[in-house]
Formats: sequence, structure tokens, C-alpha cells
Amino acid sequence: MKTSKLFYSAIMVSMYASYVSADISVEAKETAQAAAEAAVEKAATRDFAGLSFGVGVSLTFDTGSNARVDEASIVDGIVRIDEEDDKLARVMLESHYFLTPNRPLGPLPAGQWGWGPFVALQPGTDEVIEAIGLGLMIGLRRAKDSDVSWNVGVGYIVDPNVTVLGDGFIADQPPPGGETEVRLKTTSQQGAFLLFSFAF
Repeated sequence: MKTSKLFYSAIMVSMYASYVSADISVEAKETAQAAAEAAVEKAATRDFAGLSFGVGVSLTFDTGSNARVDEASIVDGIVRIDEEDDKLARVMLESHYFLTPNRPLGPLPAGQWGWGPFVALQPGTDEVIEAIGLGLMIGLRRAKDSDVSWNVGVGYIVDPNVTVLGDGFIADQPPPGGETEVRLKTTSQQGAFLLFSFAF
């Protein structure tokens, strides 16, 4: 009888220990997840001109009439573009405002997604803005109470300092006035762009 009581007590102690261990494990897991999300959110934000922005990755498609020219030369009396870049991938800072409709989006329940306007900029040195764009964005949250999300935006962008062929120079045509060197100039260029960011 005494042995049975000891066996029963051992079982109860073991069950209690398992319960406490499971509870601690869940709490530790939730704490680690919260810390990881905080780290992601911190890594996805940057300060510029005293304001806090999210960090995004963008792809710009030029819609202007001039190609972005890195290098050009005259070969056998014909203007040749040696390097151009009309599709530009770059890191940008962005800020958005999401509306959260009270309805689901496919498998996502209400509150776990949002959409709204955004503004994005490419910072330069001395707080000079090298490009600025705006558009509409949709954000898909990891969870309802999470600030980590996957955001996709599309919009219109302006680059105020783009290098193009100088006046009178046309790609695959003879240079104007018999010039022997290609002249380049800096101008503004517009385009469409996609933006991906990661904070709700």
C-alpha cells in the first residue's frame, strides 16, 4: 500500500513537472518570437531628416523618352551606348498609411491585411533626395497583432538627376556637327516602380 502511494505521488510530480515545463516552453517561445519580430521591425526602419521610414526594395521602369546612360562612345562615326540602365533596382525608404477593411481577403481574415497610399524616397548624402515616388500599397500581416508584414506597392517615381545623351546625340546615329566625343547631360526622368517592404 505504501509502495502504491509512493508510485502515485511520483506520477503526480512527473505530470506537474511536465506541465510547468510545457508552460515555460510556450512562454519562452512567445518571448523569442516577440524579440525576433522586434528585431525585424528595427532592421526594417531608418531615420532620415529626423523622420522614421520603413526600408524597402524597389524596381524602377523608366517611361521617359531618354535612356539612362552610364557610358557612350562614337564608333566608326556612329553614337553607341556602351552601358545603360533603364530598369533600376535600389533600396528606398518608405512611409505608408494602411486602411484595414473589416472583411477577409482570400484566406486572410479581417485585420490581417490592409491597403493605402505610400510615399518613397531614395536618400543621398547631406539629406538630399535623389528620387521620390508615390503610389498605392497592400500589406499582408503575419498575424493580427504583428507589426511584421509583406507589403507590395506600385506607383509613379521621379528621378531628378539622370544622365542621358546630350542634345543632338541619338543612339545609333552619326553625332551632330561632326563631333568626336559624346556629350552627356543630367535631366529629370519619370517612371513606374514596384516597392516591397516588411513593416505594417
